[in-house]
Amino acid sequence: MEIKKNGTTKRLLWIDCSKGIGIILVVYGHVVRGLYDAHALNATYYFNSDTFVYSFHMPLFFILSGYTFYNSFIKNQAGFIPGKLKTLVYPFVVWSLLQTAVEILLSNLTTHKTSPDMLIWCIFIPRAQFWFLYALFFICIINFVSFKISLKYGLFLSLILWLGYFILNPTLGPFAHIFQNLIFFDAGIIFSQFNNRFLLILKSNMYLLVNAIAFCVIEYLYFATNQTHTFNYNYLFIIVAISGSLLIMQISHWATSKKLSEFFIGVGRLSLAIYLSHILVISGMRIVLFKIFKIYNPVMNISIATIAGIIIPSVIFRPISKTPYLSWLFTFPSNKKNPKTSPEVSRGI
Repeated sequence: MEIKKNGTTKRLLWIDCSKGIGIILVVYGHVVRGLYDAHALNATYYFNSDTFVYSFHMPLFFILSGYTFYNSFIKNQAGFIPGKLKTLVYPFVVWSLLQTAVEILLSNLTTHKTSPDMLIWCIFIPRAQFWFLYALFFICIINFVSFKISLKYGLFLSLILWLGYFILNPTLGPFAHIFQNLIFFDAGIIFSQFNNRFLLILKSNMYLLVNAIAFCVIEYLYFATNQTHTFNYNYLFIIVAISGSLLIMQISHWATSKKLSEFFIGVGRLSLAIYLSHILVISGMRIVLFKIFKIYNPVMNISIATIAGIIIPSVIFRPISKTPYLSWLFTFPSNKKNPKTSPEVSRGI
């Protein structure tokens, strides 16, 4: 998100930092899941780690997206949906096809077998990590329509729709992600509507300490009531997700103010590129470590694959985005000569 100050544009660096921390957790979470599926990881560690990370790291991205929604909507209503088609739907389609094709070709080496017909279905039913882009696009559309109906009551309409889902709990299959995460996007809008008070919360060390304690308590309760270690969408999950996301944002704001966040800011600005390509990187790294180097130590596998999943996409993004014949991988094709890095991509998810 960017704000105007004295006629110039200033980035909100704590948002980039939050995205950086969030995407590192995303890569780590997928590395751990891949090792567990390959029967190379202790079950207790996997369940505890997976339950903890997935209790808040994806809601964080929806909250951050919601926080920037209102200004984007007001600034350019006519270009809002075309913009989302370019920055969310386009990479969803391109990378769903690319990753699925690679998985089909390498089915004998991966932990999951992928049938050829998935190359068609992946466009309609999101696979793997791409559910996020799919859900975020439709959440943006829901709120766009709600705020078009009423600028004053748009948020209320969106919340009513989510509440209906939460109460009725219909079976929606993969499309449930849209309504499950609508509340977090709306929470981000609420934070932006009360921005001055919200920033006071981010800046206060006392609120940081209070929320850290609250998060630990709520996380403990979430673990205690989730004995099956499977996704359990209920009020406790919603509370721990918002508290955990807020804690990441508070830590990011503190780190940014102390100039300790440069690495995370850099990673955050490339979060979308990392999100799109990291599965191919970490899956390939696991195959290399297992098949070639015979490295089965889980600590080494987690460390190497997580670092690779962050560094390799970050390194290849800029040269690829500046190469005319490859830039379409990350950026919606432009008619301009010498295409530059897309601002939407470089800002991350």
